[in-house]
Amino acid sequence: MKNKTAFFLIFLLIATVLSLVFYFKSDKQPQEQKFAVTSKSNDSVKAEIDSLSVFSKFAKDFNTHKAKNLDQYIDSKLGMIMYYHDGPYPIISLKSSVENEIDWLESEVFENVKFNQSSDYLGDFKFAETGFFVGKNNGNFSLKDFDNSYTSHPDSFFEENKELETLCNFRATGITKDQRKTFDFYFRLEKNKLTLLALEIETVDDILFSNPDADFIPFKNKSDIENYFTNHKIFVDKEQNAYINFDKKEITYYDFPDDNPFIFEYYEIGKIEENSSRIKSAEIIFYANKEEKDSRFITFFSNKGRFVVYPMGVRPPYFYETKR
Repeated sequence: MKNKTAFFLIFLLIATVLSLVFYFKSDKQPQEQKFAVTSKSNDSVKAEIDSLSVFSKFAKDFNTHKAKNLDQYIDSKLGMIMYYHDGPYPIISLKSSVENEIDWLESEVFENVKFNQSSDYLGDFKFAETGFFVGKNNGNFSLKDFDNSYTSHPDSFFEENKELETLCNFRATGITKDQRKTFDFYFRLEKNKLTLLALEIETVDDILFSNPDADFIPFKNKSDIENYFTNHKIFVDKEQNAYINFDKKEITYYDFPDDNPFIFEYYEIGKIEENSSRIKSAEIIFYANKEEKDSRFITFFSNKGRFVVYPMGVRPPYFYETKR
């Protein structure tokens, strides 16, 4: 009986020891796995901090407006594609330096770097969020996305510079501090070395119509616009010393000075367009008479209560606002 009791106690002891060994072994494995995940996470965080530092330095260098501070990011052998609009004309050019283009880069961008997609433009010089937005490029950068209708580069130009596309692994959008313009940068980031491959300059879509200092006016339909003209008869561009006068039916402009104004008999309101989520405009054409449709003066009127005449050649843009 004693032998059976002793054998039973020994069996229980062995079973207990095996259970404890199995428990500590199984508990150790998740801890090791957890440690490995945490270690990988730390590496990821470090990489992100390093990248943030690189892009933050670039934004600061950009805001110096000094060619030498930007040229350090351009590979002289590869060059850098620059895309912008000279008035209405889209320009695509290959640069090894921005020395002669620095005037196009005068605007300051926000320097707070954010790793996400660019912010939505709300309109009237207002973005939903401001910053220097950085994201990975997954092979969707193409030089042929730029409008080549004016510069008319041959296909060989794009083939010769295709390496700029394949090297691109990061893209950034810098919003200017006045929120009137964006700079899209296309980069190669490798071992904390940043190379600028392409630069795109764009103004916001409603730049000619926005005016944060002015109130919005009713603008749902043509009747709203006509009613506004009933109560507001004179619009003035103080800078250009020009006016639109509904009582006298006169317009002064670059080609129509005070002593020879454009005299209109009637006007037509075109379709209301959305320039942004906040800004709307409609083309308004003033006609000298009903018989001569070619004798006309073309303007655009916005829900900020202002007439705009687009720049043309040596003629600057005109902004006729309600005389107060």
